[in-house]
Amino acid sequence: MATTLNSKFKDNWLKAALMAAVVLVSAFALTACGNSEEEKTGIVEGEPVHLGPLEYNVLFTRPLNKSDVEDSQYLADQPFPKPGTTYIGVFVKIENTDEDEAHRLPEGFKIITTTGKSFENIPSESAYVLQPGSEVPKGGNVPELDSTPQVGPIQASMLLYLMDDPSIEERPVELHIEGEDGPATVELDL
Repeated sequence: MATTLNSKFKDNWLKAALMAAVVLVSAFALTACGNSEEEKTGIVEGEPVHLGPLEYNVLFTRPLNKSDVEDSQYLADQPFPKPGTTYIGVFVKIENTDEDEAHRLPEGFKIITTTGKSFENIPSESAYVLQPGSEVPKGGNVPELDSTPQVGPIQASMLLYLMDDPSIEERPVELHIEGEDGPATVELDL
C-alpha cells in the first residue's frame, strides 16, 4: 500500500511540475510576442548595431575646435561656441542591408548623459553632416560612395552637438538611436 501511495505521489508531483513548466514557458512566449521593440544597450564605438535593416556604426566621437583647420570644415556654418560650451562630433557610418527597399533615418539623434541630461543634434550646412530623416537607398550607405564625408579624413558622416562642458563629464555619455527593433544606445568615448 505504501508503494502505491508513493507512486501516486510521484506521478502527481511530476504532472504538477510539468504543468508549471508549460505555464511558465507560455507566459514567457506571450511576453516576448508583445515586445518586438527591445532596447539594445552595452554597445561601444566601433561595434555595429542593427535596427531593422539599417546597420549603424559609431566610429568615434570627439570635441571639435572651430580654430582647427580640419574641424573648421565640420563647423563651417557654426558660430564660435559660447564660453563653457563645446561642439561634439559623432562620426557614424550607416548601411541599408535591405537590397529591395530604401529606409528612412530617424528625425533626430540624442546624446544622453548619466544624469539624464539630453542634447539633440543640431542642424548644419557642413558637407560632412549626417542629415537626420533622410533616406538610405536600397543596399546603400551613409556616407554615399565618393561623397565628401566618405573620402574625407574620417570617412564617416557627422552628427553635431553643442554641449555644456559639465555635461561632457557626466559619463557614460550615450548616443540614443531610435529605429526598428530598437532603440539602441551607444556609449560614446568622450
